[in-house]
Amino acid sequence: MGRSLPAVIKWSGSKRSIASSLAALFPVHDRYFEPFVGGGALLPFRGAPKAFASDVIGELILLWAAIRDHPNEVSEGYRERWLRRQKEGHTAYYAIREKFNATRDPSDFLFLSRTCVNGLIRFNKDGEFNNSLHHTRPGIAPERLHAIVHTWSRAIQGVTFEIADYRLALSKVRRGDFVFLDPPYEATRGRYQAAAFIATEFYHELERLNRVGAKWMLTYDGKAGTRKYDVGLPNSLYKTKIGIRTGNSPFTRLMKTTIDPVVESVFLNYELPAEIDGCLVQQREQPVQLAVGFDVDDSPARGRLELKAQD
Repeated sequence: MGRSLPAVIKWSGSKRSIASSLAALFPVHDRYFEPFVGGGALLPFRGAPKAFASDVIGELILLWAAIRDHPNEVSEGYRERWLRRQKEGHTAYYAIREKFNATRDPSDFLFLSRTCVNGLIRFNKDGEFNNSLHHTRPGIAPERLHAIVHTWSRAIQGVTFEIADYRLALSKVRRGDFVFLDPPYEATRGRYQAAAFIATEFYHELERLNRVGAKWMLTYDGKAGTRKYDVGLPNSLYKTKIGIRTGNSPFTRLMKTTIDPVVESVFLNYELPAEIDGCLVQQREQPVQLAVGFDVDDSPARGRLELKAQD
């Protein structure tokens, strides 16, 4: 697959805009694992007949499974809620939000994600969805979403979805497998779920993956505008660090403060493909054009590159 699919589940921090470029860096692998699936932008690029996607957010995983197995029911559920919103106005949104917080209905979750302010999935400390209605946007038309849901349903056949903590999900990984990791960022932890995410425990899991011979790609923090988020990932865990420009921060845009360009850090525990690795010998002062659509600046630090997505 050469192009990303339109988003079926809106998710802040989605890798949809860079999915094909990230996938160009995937190694050859037997099985694919994604333990922080979120919006699932990389799933169509998984490149393996067996794939496992998981998350601790139960309604998200139930929605993914429904899209895979019952696309008509998913699109019809959205259509019913969307029509109610058009008929009843803003009160329908808040009634559906209240019902979701009581029942965790995945169909309600899909509707809320498509009609809340800027599509930001946000939970309070009690685990309740608390984003407001985006009054000036009606949400995607049901006919359009119907087509998108069916496209995704076909694309994720064969993917096993599981409600699980990342450690449980990764306990199945073995030599020859590939893991794409997109955990909660240091700057946004707690925004989605109150569940604890402890960086040092995560690093121990990366070390274990290295020992079993699995390969992984990790997207984790970086910088937004002048703010830099250094996660302190031990150098011994990875072989290459890449910075990819992914767009502008939705949070500062929402707050109407500044327009902050976001550069995400991408870590690999394996060697880059030969055509990209060859760029490392170029002069540091001269950015090198890559076939996957990036400019590269080799930094003084070993194995560290700065990539900037092109317009």
